[in-house]
Amino acid sequence: MSTVRLVLLNFVSLCASAASSITITANAVDTQPAVIVTASDHALPAWKLALSVVGFIWWLVMILITYYGVVEIALKFNSPKCIPEGVRVENDMSIPDNEELEGVTIIRPIKGIDSEMELCLESALLQRYPKHKFQVLFCVESPSDPGIQIIEELISKYKDSVDVQLLIDQDYESNHSGPNPKINNLTKGFKNAKFDIVWIIDSNVWVSPGTLLRSVCALKRSTDNGRRTSRQVKLVHHVPLAVSIKNASSLNLGAKLDEMFLHTSHAKFYVFFNKASFAPCVNGKSNMYRISDLDKAVEGIARGKNKIINNSPRIAKAAERYCGSKGEGIRFFARYIGEDNMIGIALWDYGRTAMTGDVVVQPIGGSVSNTLLDYVDRRVRWLRVRRYMVLAATLLEPTTESVLIGVFGSFGISNLWLEGNYMVSIFLLHEIVWCIVDWNQSSMLHEHSSKDKLSIYDPPFFLTQERQPFIQWLFIWIIREILALPIWIIAMCGSQIDWRNRPFQINSDLTAEEL
Repeated sequence: MSTVRLVLLNFVSLCASAASSITITANAVDTQPAVIVTASDHALPAWKLALSVVGFIWWLVMILITYYGVVEIALKFNSPKCIPEGVRVENDMSIPDNEELEGVTIIRPIKGIDSEMELCLESALLQRYPKHKFQVLFCVESPSDPGIQIIEELISKYKDSVDVQLLIDQDYESNHSGPNPKINNLTKGFKNAKFDIVWIIDSNVWVSPGTLLRSVCALKRSTDNGRRTSRQVKLVHHVPLAVSIKNASSLNLGAKLDEMFLHTSHAKFYVFFNKASFAPCVNGKSNMYRISDLDKAVEGIARGKNKIINNSPRIAKAAERYCGSKGEGIRFFARYIGEDNMIGIALWDYGRTAMTGDVVVQPIGGSVSNTLLDYVDRRVRWLRVRRYMVLAATLLEPTTESVLIGVFGSFGISNLWLEGNYMVSIFLLHEIVWCIVDWNQSSMLHEHSSKDKLSIYDPPFFLTQERQPFIQWLFIWIIREILALPIWIIAMCGSQIDWRNRPFQINSDLTAEEL
């Protein structure tokens, strides 16, 4: 925290310096427009001064936030994943049973076949945890889903060592609660959960073998990245990353851009918002919470207690349908496309979110075409969802990207201290520093994403492949940074959301409606 305080002090001193170096001259009789004069006699119109001050201050704020997130990654994600303090480990890396290690139901919703899905699904079965204290439920929507064969092979392989089951929807009505297919798919998992703690993991991500142990300890001890929290932890989540598993060809450019986005811009801000803990910021790739806590949160919504979710009279009435029965609360969130964000908001009234220093990794590319347009479509879709969920943050998002915030900062510094000169040079210096920080951050995440002290195992090949050279990395980085603002503009100019080849629109109360 001393480093953060130093940055804050620097921020305050810079603002004070800017204020003290500016004097305003005005003549009450003169009808000429007011002129702002700096200490160096460089005249600035009032509008230009205002833009310069605002641009400089917002640039400093973004630098502070970025620095905060990068430092947290360097401190908590830049080493092999630890064994929680006080947990005993046997020589074969098995975990002896104790009272603290509560039972957990791992639920993995599946639809279709994803890249390297067998390795991703198998990672849940290889968790270092007392075997009788966790079960794995694979949830599938359709009996004809092509992923069933992979699941059945895994069940045959692990059925004697792990409690693992395949659950398939028997009929549409009993499992359909709203337009969100993921929640509809999860419903049967909640019904069949043996334990109160559930860990929801998407089918397309890999998790390291100690993630379950560390997550349970964080939930029970109320720790965030190993530090005690002032508020009780109600949801544990993990940083989502992507790894492009196919080199070369423009067909895989979208996968490389996804990898770049998640390793750089998304990671630093995602970690910052979790650490700052002034609002929930949850990605649904990997979340752990209690069924009882979610049911309690839905009962609160039914009584109109959640200020964000209770934005329409019909919301409370809808929540009433799912009160009173264990595990029914999850069904309420089927009305939302961004169910991960809404679950985070619902639980936020009762406690905070936390991390464990773990990441979940999605292998992308391979034999599946993943083009530039695929990447743009994905970013546009989720920006439109976020626009309805968190409007203010989405409107400000372009100013968190290096190009636009670099323009703000260089404009402000140039006008306030350098008589309007060197703006291009300042901007280029800003971009170079931002790029170096992103390179180092992504190197840390790449190097340690698979390293776990609970690890007598061979990481999957997509985590052990060599990192691309800096020049290739730089080319992808530049494309992503340049595309950030155009993608945002496209997203803000439309309202339809295409998800799994189905069109949706978001209503004013944040619920989704299939078109």
